[in-house]
Amino acid sequence: MMNFILSGNRIDGNIPMEIGNLSQLTNLWLHENQITGSIPTTLFNISSLLVASLANNSLSGPLLLDEGNILSNLKFLSIFNNQISGCIPSNICQLTKLNFLSISINNITGKIPKNIGCLSKLKEFYIGYNPIKGTIPTSLGNISTLRNLYCKRNRLEGPIPPELGKLSNLRQLSFTDNYNLIGEIPKAIFNISSLEIIDFSFNNLSGRIPATTGLHLPNLRELFLGENQIKGEIPLFITNASKLEILDLAGNFLTGTIPTNLGNLRELRGLFLHTNQLTNEPREHELLFLNSLANCRMLRYLEVGHNSLNGVLPNSIGNLSSTIEIFHIGDAHINGLIPTSIGNMSGLISLGFQENNLTGSIPSEIGKLKQLQGLYLHNNKLQGHIPEVVCHLSNLVQLYLNGNELFGLIPVCIGNLSMLQYLLLGSNKFPSKLPLSLWKMSGLLYLYMSQSYIVGEVPPNIGELKAIVEIDLSVNHFSGMIPSSLGHLQNLKYLNLSNNSFSGPIPLSFSNLISLEFLDLSLNTLSGTIPKTLEKLSYLKSINVSFNSLKGEIPNGGVFANSTLQSFLGNKGLCGMHILEVPACAITNPGQQSKFKVLLLKIVTPVVISSFLIFLLVSIWIMKRKKKGKSKDVEKVPEIKTYQLISYHQIQIATNNFDGSNLIGVGSSQRHII
Repeated sequence: MMNFILSGNRIDGNIPMEIGNLSQLTNLWLHENQITGSIPTTLFNISSLLVASLANNSLSGPLLLDEGNILSNLKFLSIFNNQISGCIPSNICQLTKLNFLSISINNITGKIPKNIGCLSKLKEFYIGYNPIKGTIPTSLGNISTLRNLYCKRNRLEGPIPPELGKLSNLRQLSFTDNYNLIGEIPKAIFNISSLEIIDFSFNNLSGRIPATTGLHLPNLRELFLGENQIKGEIPLFITNASKLEILDLAGNFLTGTIPTNLGNLRELRGLFLHTNQLTNEPREHELLFLNSLANCRMLRYLEVGHNSLNGVLPNSIGNLSSTIEIFHIGDAHINGLIPTSIGNMSGLISLGFQENNLTGSIPSEIGKLKQLQGLYLHNNKLQGHIPEVVCHLSNLVQLYLNGNELFGLIPVCIGNLSMLQYLLLGSNKFPSKLPLSLWKMSGLLYLYMSQSYIVGEVPPNIGELKAIVEIDLSVNHFSGMIPSSLGHLQNLKYLNLSNNSFSGPIPLSFSNLISLEFLDLSLNTLSGTIPKTLEKLSYLKSINVSFNSLKGEIPNGGVFANSTLQSFLGNKGLCGMHILEVPACAITNPGQQSKFKVLLLKIVTPVVISSFLIFLLVSIWIMKRKKKGKSKDVEKVPEIKTYQLISYHQIQIATNNFDGSNLIGVGSSQRHII
């Protein structure tokens, strides 16, 4: 017997083919290294080898077995988390002793072999996170020893074979995230008493959850059927699974009421029923199922939103376990007040009552939720002031109060929430200035204050929001100039200052907003020109400066030529090339004239200078020729012979009184020459 254990080191290189010569090798542990190359086929011919653990390396190539007779007695094979490709070998049946096979997180393709049931001693089968296609082989139902069947994130399709209901020793059954599994879940599966985990979430399964008393899952701890197309009611007999810890039925088409006996699931930790068509008990005002859940003292996650519950939160929610960390019941047609007993849920990390019809004020008892990181009360009908106790929630990361009827001053102490990253207060009524403390929240990422009647100027301190990604101050009554310190916010992607009374120019510093993708400055009274330096904002996809008093030429390079959305409408002084909403720039335009002058200087000036030089040279040459001609004439004067002069009378007789028939040419002085 020989053990070869080198796991958890930094060994690299290949596994040598010669490893097949180790005829006494029993256990090979090479997991968690940096081994590359392919798996030698000789490894499967070591008859003494029982364990081959090669997980968490960088092995590649196909998983191949020799075509001949394999003498392997391998019981444990793990190649989890490598880069193995190809198909599951068709002769895998020759590994007759195999009881553990893990090939998850690789690049294995093809189908699960139809004869996979030949591995009659297999107990653990993990093939998740591979692009394996095809249907689930019915022969899997023949492996009576199978305990864990894990096929998460493959590309399996078709129905779930009812033969899986014969796996009487099965503990975990997972086919989640395949997306293309269809049909009903076989009823026989819900009667495998050994099952601890059933996970069929994120598929296209339909049908109903069995609603008979025959439901027999005494060991079931986790049931995941979410994100399918399952219909019908939640069966009352679901509580027969008394050990159930997680019940996830979210994202289906379930109807009927939420059972009021769920409190019998005393070990329940997570209840996810959101995004269905569930309702409240008929003729009941309060949500009675919440009363029942007070018996689940281990409950941590409760999500029942996106249903048509049509009820009121009972004051008894304060009796829910203090262990609850997430309580979401948004978009569920909830009416009435937020119960003051909410302050008893001291373990809450996330509270979501958004998109309901809640009225009244935000109870001051909210301030008792010291662990709270997310408070979502947006899109309700809440009134009154923002209570200062909100400032006591020192762990708060996300605060959503937008879309209500809140009024009054925004608490100055809001700036004390040093952990806050999301602050949404828009669509309320705060006819006042924003507190200066707001601009000191250096960790803030998202600030939404639109449609809130806010007045005053935006101070230069806004430049201290160094981490900010999105700012929306639109549809308010801000005035004054846009502070140039906004240009310091190099992480800013979204800036909306539209529909205010900002005046003055667009700050030149905006050219420093290197991450900016969306800019809306429309419906203000901005003046001056659009800075040409904005052309270098390479990520800008949308720009809107319409209905201002901007003038001059729109830059026609960079983002102004490439951005997908742009609007310059309503600026009478703007002009530009090939832009729909503005006229083309006239040549008299100072900017265009300047460009034209530059063009003239570059093209015409060299031509004029060249012409002048040529003219000068030709003139000098002609003058020299004339001078030379005169000097020659002077030298020849003594040699000139004298000729007899002819009188006018003689010419008159000779030309027959200057008859036209004797004319042989006309010169510039209209002289007649014989």
